[in-house]
Amino acid sequence: MSWFDNFLNKVEYIRPCYMIPFLVSVSMCISSLLAPLSGEELTHKFVKPDEKVFTGETMEITSDYVIVIGENASASEKNAAEKLKQYLNEISGMELRIVSDSTEESEKEIIIGKTLREGTSYTIDRANLGDDGVVIKTVGEKIVLSGAEQRGAIYAVYTFLEEYFGCRWFTHDLTVIPKAEKLIIPEVIDYTYVPSIIFRETDWISPAMSNEYKVANKLNDNVYGVISEEYGSGISYAGSFCHTMAYLIDTNLFETEPELFAYGVKTRTRTIDQPCLTNPRTLELAIQGVRKWLSENPGAKIVSVTQNDNQNYCVCENCKKVDKEEGSQAGTMLRFVNAIADDIKEDYPDVLVDTFAYQYTRKPPKITVPRDNVIVRLCSIECKFSTPLDSGVIKENDEFAKDIKKWSELSNNLFIWDYTTNYSHYLAPFADFDVLQANMQFFVENNVIGMYEEGNYTAAESDGEFAELRCYLLAKLMWDPSCDIDRHMYEFCEAYYGSGAQGIIDFINYIDENSGGISVDLEPWWITPIPNRIDIRNGLTIYAPVTSQTTLRADKDDVKKIDAMWQTAKDGAKTEEQLDNVLRSELCWRYWKACARVGEFATKDTDSTIEINKALYDDFVKFGIRRLCEGEGGYMKETPDFTVSPNRWK
Repeated sequence: MSWFDNFLNKVEYIRPCYMIPFLVSVSMCISSLLAPLSGEELTHKFVKPDEKVFTGETMEITSDYVIVIGENASASEKNAAEKLKQYLNEISGMELRIVSDSTEESEKEIIIGKTLREGTSYTIDRANLGDDGVVIKTVGEKIVLSGAEQRGAIYAVYTFLEEYFGCRWFTHDLTVIPKAEKLIIPEVIDYTYVPSIIFRETDWISPAMSNEYKVANKLNDNVYGVISEEYGSGISYAGSFCHTMAYLIDTNLFETEPELFAYGVKTRTRTIDQPCLTNPRTLELAIQGVRKWLSENPGAKIVSVTQNDNQNYCVCENCKKVDKEEGSQAGTMLRFVNAIADDIKEDYPDVLVDTFAYQYTRKPPKITVPRDNVIVRLCSIECKFSTPLDSGVIKENDEFAKDIKKWSELSNNLFIWDYTTNYSHYLAPFADFDVLQANMQFFVENNVIGMYEEGNYTAAESDGEFAELRCYLLAKLMWDPSCDIDRHMYEFCEAYYGSGAQGIIDFINYIDENSGGISVDLEPWWITPIPNRIDIRNGLTIYAPVTSQTTLRADKDDVKKIDAMWQTAKDGAKTEEQLDNVLRSELCWRYWKACARVGEFATKDTDSTIEINKALYDDFVKFGIRRLCEGEGGYMKETPDFTVSPNRWK
């Protein structure tokens, strides 16, 4: 007997005159409890944008144009000129010469970077361009592609090719260069752009495999793929990128100097899990380690002094005292990091010391403020990623929003470590596409200047969802949080998947609209003032069970509709590569169906189960799927048990 049947049995003898007010009062109580959870419609539905049409006056780049670079042009400026020459040739067949600024000036020039042409008919004010600012302008018939000295010129060339000729660098091995009989651009261009996010990084597949991909899409880190000097170089960390305490404090010292290490809050004994941050000797060794890294990496701009990836922090008497004064373990950490920042500042004035606001250090301290040369990298690991961080309907997101606002008041160098995949199920649909832009804009509104969008960093061996698409969109958003995200979505999908791309986008819209909670259908029996169907937004975590309502809701009819979406995508693939891209991405849907045992996987016959699961496994192998989740135990067995669902094939 269901709980409701039991409830009716208990109340069936209540007089009818009391039943209606009783049910109304109960329903109103439940409604008030559910109201904060149900929220408003939060998803962004991707819709095909109108075609961009330019109606102003135009000018033509003709064969008598020359590309001008400085006599002492940097490696990236020279490369920018070569790339412009290459792609204009691919577009139109036109071969332009590259000349030095020492040659006689002519009317028809495309000027790249810093040259002697500046100061006559135009100037470039580089004071506020940082390392990445872009300047594109026309001066009469001249075209200026310039900007910041480090990466401005090469960024300007790729922006010019993208905006005015439709060139796209979608993945490391998918570049689209349209053809045109004439090279037509607006007669008047006056474009200056300086990104508010100065450190832009994500760890999906393409960034680590192509310098050109990173630079064309304005990723500027040296963490996942080192950007060469020809592409403007990237921002490097000295030593390791994260969780560096284990490297800065040699764990071999534990036997002779255990007091260097934490008296763990969980173990209640000395442990190498974390260091003791109030021990002066620990600080001395950390400073030595930081200086060693910086001396070995002279071009590095950041050094990481970050807690290890566990929560067994120190609760010795000294650490507890500081924690209590600060109201947070972040205060103890910041005092330690500030001391290191003070020590190196004079010798390394351009280096920033990076530390975490992560898990137990996420709460801002009451007293200590980060030094001007300290980065606070706030991590969103506890958040729910199917709902915007500032939506006001998810408790965890609300708490994070409060923390980021407080940190933005304390720190001028606020970075974010964000998360964009399901680490328990790399192949599961991860319904965050609709919130990516809202969250990026929220970060910028709170003075964030550095972004690391962590995804499936092992995607090269577990690419069965939307690795390349998500990477492309994240790169575009980090460069310009107000970009036309719908246009980027459609352009990518049409190039990557083919003319059936709408099927893919329909699927993405579906999972965005049907994740992050449970849907309760009350219509058969609930006579109340509340809606007959309630959407409770619990929120999608980065460890959500694959078959949970937070990952995806779909009934039998929905499964058929979604199958039809994927069939549309397959039917529209015009090349073998596009079909493979569709089939690879469809693995996330097939994985979900197999784990939920719906659709073709709903069979209860053992032989049929083995056959259909074996077909899925064979496609995993075909598309290079070796890993199902994060960690050492995440690899798929070579001979799994096909009688069980694929989440158990590890």
